Amino acid sequence: MTFRPLAVSVVLFVAVAALAQTSVSIGYDYAPITFPGARVTNTAGINNSNVIVGSYLDSQDMQHGFVYSGGKYTSLNFPGATATQALGINDNGDIVGMYQFAGNLNFHGFLKHGSDFTSIDDPSAQIGTIAFGINKNGTIVGSYDNAHGFVYQNGNFSTLDAPQLSGESHQTQLNGISALGSIVGQVFTGGIWRAFWIENGKLRYVEPAGSTDSEATGINSETDIVGCHDSAAGFASFLAGNYPSSAATFPPEQPVVSCASGINFARAIVGSYSSLSNSNGFLGVPALTLTVTSPTTHSFSSNSVRVTANASGNNPVAHIQVWLNFKQIYSAKGGSLDTNLTLPAGSNQRFVVQAVDTKGVVAKVVKMISVQ
Repeated sequence: MTFRPLAVSVVLFVAVAALAQTSVSIGYDYAPITFPGARVTNTAGINNSNVIVGSYLDSQDMQHGFVYSGGKYTSLNFPGATATQALGINDNGDIVGMYQFAGNLNFHGFLKHGSDFTSIDDPSAQIGTIAFGINKNGTIVGSYDNAHGFVYQNGNFSTLDAPQLSGESHQTQLNGISALGSIVGQVFTGGIWRAFWIENGKLRYVEPAGSTDSEATGINSETDIVGCHDSAAGFASFLAGNYPSSAATFPPEQPVVSCASGINFARAIVGSYSSLSNSNGFLGVPALTLTVTSPTTHSFSSNSVRVTANASGNNPVAHIQVWLNFKQIYSAKGGSLDTNLTLPAGSNQRFVVQAVDTKGVVAKVVKMISVQ
């Protein structure tokens, strides 16, 4: 993936309204986020004004938080701390994160509101507290003692741990919270980390149980979720709330350039990546958005299937294609598709709707379908 120089300002893209069973795919343009003079930069969060927060290591390996806004980087340090990380930001500009002092109980959460810093320490913590996310209502989520999730609301702490198998030690981390109060995180259970989100009080897993670790790190009010499997394998699941119908239904994942940590309503994403020479943050801005509104199911009693899709972005859309089992079966010029296709009978067929713009940017929605 090619990284382009970071523009002074970031265009705010309008997200497509969520429709039942709508599927979304996005082709991104990426740019590096590098604090000037830093040896390592990590990008953690982004709000709906495209203000970005994260942390960096200076030439002496001292850790500092930072804010990137309007083309300007600003250091952020909790007063007197030996290390500071900025981990989340809301639409009011409030920032949460972690700071350290020497000695026991040496890491603490914090809230920065305006120019004022406040410590966030869960009263149950024996080792320390980290605040990872904050929404526009001021609700904060994070973890304490590297074991339990917490929610801090209206001056009160409550522990929120995901379900685990009998006998397992508590290991839940809460990483982000949307404007509507949906929460993302991960829990160590069954020998792996499992990413989850909590919406309207119901916990759902991003993936089925298996052998691959996953973590969910950011969520917006459209229930678009970002996360990763490791530092190099990031993903986005758009409109994850469309896939709650059964325990066997999980939201589709789109690969992104590296481990993603935050997403805003315009579906701009941030995260971190490493190369042979350095470690930097990144910003991904939607370049091409594909929305598929039909087919809405995965099983059909007739071989006549309606396909409807629209695509738009920074450049004109050249065409929208339909592929079945790795063979192109239909193509329409421009950014709109509405047609009925006759598909062969078969189970678990790979069905792809793909948009391509005039610059070669691709966005694709992949489904497995069965036709009787």
